Amino acid sequence: MISTEEKEKIKEEIVDKINSCLEKNNESFRMDKVTVLNKSESVKFMGSYRVYDRRKYDSISREINSFLKKYGDVEINSKKIRDSGMKFTTVSFNFEL
Repeated sequence: MISTEEKEKIKEEIVDKINSCLEKNNESFRMDKVTVLNKSESVKFMGSYRVYDRRKYDSISREINSFLKKYGDVEINSKKIRDSGMKFTTVSFNFEL
């Protein structure tokens, strides 16, 4: 099982990396946290972020996905949203350690 310190380090690393990628691409959204689900034999990390500029979506998601895959098998889902005239793509991810 992963220690509490390791969980906190992983959560902080994910938030920092995703936010730096979004900031570098002039995206307004910032991720604030990663959720951790403690299971009997593993720990599941879950989070989501938004990309507003759909032209930049591919490059942003490639960079973030390659980073997340260092943790192993990552499930990544994206969905295009149109809310009150705003268009963005929401991306959710999760993986278990």
